[in-house]
Amino acid sequence: MKHLFVVSLLVLTMIAPLALTAQTTVFKFSQDGEFASISQSTDPNSNFTLTVSRNSSNGAAATATLSFVSFTLAADFNSETFTQIIGNIPASDFTGVNTQNLSLNFNTADLDPTTSLIQTCTVDLNSLTITCGTPASGSIQLNFTQNGVSRTRVLALGEEITVGNFTTRIHQRSDNSTANVSGTVLGTSVSSGNATVGINHNSSTEFIKNN
Repeated sequence: MKHLFVVSLLVLTMIAPLALTAQTTVFKFSQDGEFASISQSTDPNSNFTLTVSRNSSNGAAATATLSFVSFTLAADFNSETFTQIIGNIPASDFTGVNTQNLSLNFNTADLDPTTSLIQTCTVDLNSLTITCGTPASGSIQLNFTQNGVSRTRVLALGEEITVGNFTTRIHQRSDNSTANVSGTVLGTSVSSGNATVGINHNSSTEFIKNN
């Protein structure tokens, strides 16, 4: 697992754009209300991070935002593949009236192409060349149950993550609790007590293309 982390960090560093590269905001979401997240290693060479959040409606149709990134390191350590699924999903995909029990029932066909990104890229770790395409369709079904083992209040978080030619910029204020999660992620079974559920307060997520 340590090797995968180091290689993932190398990929994120080497394929990130240079400091003064032009950036264009692709879409930005304001988030208030419930969210759920999990970060997990599915095997020694693979890991993923997923967050689903309710968006502020502001008089428009309610939606939710999904952010998913996975990394898989090849057995020969010569390449790594990452998948990004980011964007608006229907509010009905993320259900639950409070953080005690939340459920995500998502299919990649649910993405709004005008406010979403889905891609799978393979990085040759020798030449650092990147080849990207559209992944096969798939689904994510997860059930989150708050367990209350620990609680955290985020007063002001600012975070920026670059993967490939896209940057995710997060500003968050939230109340959080640990949770149990079970289900499947793109065909892989998931069961963990290390998930998080909570409520966002005037938070936002912005997706930026590095030109």
